Amino acid sequence: MVGQLSNALDLPFVLVGAVLVGAGAGYLADRWLGTSPVFTLILGALGFGGGIFEVIRRVTGKGKNGAK
Repeated sequence: MVGQLSNALDLPFVLVGAVLVGAGAGYLADRWLGTSPVFTLILGALGFGGGIFEVIRRVTGKGKNGAK
């Protein structure tokens, strides 16, 4: 029960962390290339998609010690 609670409390951080990493990398790429918010938006959206994928993977239990 405590393991399930800790997993449930971890999910928002997984999602937000993925978005922040993607958007941060995009921001750095935008500064380096001198573009506007192009890469920030693209990599932020990819981070959001990756975060959603990871949340779904954790909720369904797939990927833990082999496929279920």
